[in-house]
Amino acid sequence: MELMMAIGYLGLALVLGSLVAKIAEKLKIPDIPLLLLLGLIIGPFLQIIPSDSAMEIFEYAGPIGLIFILLGGAFTMRISLLKRVIKTVVRLDTITFLITLLISGFIFNMVLNLPYTSPVGYLFGAITAATDPATLIPVFSRVRTNPEVAITLEAESIFNDPLGIVSTSVILGLFGLFSSSNPLIDLITLAGGAIVVGLLLAKIYEKIIIHCDFHEYVAPLVLGGAMLLLYVGDDLLPSICGYGFSGYMAVAIMGLYLGDALFRADDIDYKYIVSFCDDLSLLARVFIFVFLGACIKLSMLENYFIPGLLVALGSIFLARPLGVFLGLIGSKHSFKEKLYFALEGPRGVVPAALAVTVGIEILKNADKIPASITKYITPTDIAGTIIIGTFMTILLSVILEASWAGMLALKLLGEYKPKYKEESHH
Repeated sequence: MELMMAIGYLGLALVLGSLVAKIAEKLKIPDIPLLLLLGLIIGPFLQIIPSDSAMEIFEYAGPIGLIFILLGGAFTMRISLLKRVIKTVVRLDTITFLITLLISGFIFNMVLNLPYTSPVGYLFGAITAATDPATLIPVFSRVRTNPEVAITLEAESIFNDPLGIVSTSVILGLFGLFSSSNPLIDLITLAGGAIVVGLLLAKIYEKIIIHCDFHEYVAPLVLGGAMLLLYVGDDLLPSICGYGFSGYMAVAIMGLYLGDALFRADDIDYKYIVSFCDDLSLLARVFIFVFLGACIKLSMLENYFIPGLLVALGSIFLARPLGVFLGLIGSKHSFKEKLYFALEGPRGVVPAALAVTVGIEILKNADKIPASITKYITPTDIAGTIIIGTFMTILLSVILEASWAGMLALKLLGEYKPKYKEESHH
């Protein structure tokens, strides 16, 4: 694809995406479903942006956009508020996440008539298990509910994003697309390394930023560090020693620690970074969802719509609720609170970026996938069902769960009356 064509497509996505996002704001609905539909219209329906060109652009826009969103989301999360809900968040991001992944994978294999142990289903489960801060944060800024409930779901979504990426990488090892000698060791090095390196860079940045007033230069400094984390963890280290760390998880950890440190120090540079991240996150959302819609070919929709719809419904109404109820057994939460958590897990940016990235990888490296997998399903069908299944999961979960968030909060949790002026969680 020519450079000027790519610039034209990006410009078109931004102009139309901004108009659509403004309409969504006026209608008081999340912009994600409208951006996805816009992508479908200018992609497969009107053929303005060819599917292959959309995929090419996504290879760059997806990973860079994820950095913006994870950094911005973690940067505004307060550790003091996180401490209040940490037990629930840890359960949701471990037990609930894993159960949701496994049940979604099981349903996927059942719908597509694959062996129950086939890694194809569990790859879909890993891609779609992460919930979405880009949907939840705007929803809870409008819905009056107990701040602890809102913070729990927002924190869960910020930290399960990198977990979704890590678990997808580990399962890709079974496809021969991610060098993996031992999935368990990979998981430990990817997550553990990310925490150590993310904290280390955050500490270095904290010292530099507090002692030198960077002002408008602070945002590129922090963003550049986040991009280098991704490069070092996901590319440089694995090529040198065979083991890396999850760059995305390191970005989230760095954002959380640095944002909190600068906020508590009342450092002027904090505001520069927040407004910069907000602007970039908006750009990333427009690119990721418009190009996800545009990536889809009409033939894909025709072939995979029914299985895609079934696995999406299974993921939203079976996998997530079972994951929440099993994950929170014996916790302090009432049945109604658990039900609210179960029905508020919209999927968004990370599943969108992962589905297309994984789809591209599978199609590019079809010859590397083991025969034990391809004798039941072709690489083209793997990529198609995962992309359409994820698309349907995002579309349905965001439309339904953002629409009923306020009504369910009122029905299940009752009207929230603050006892005193709550400290903002943003």
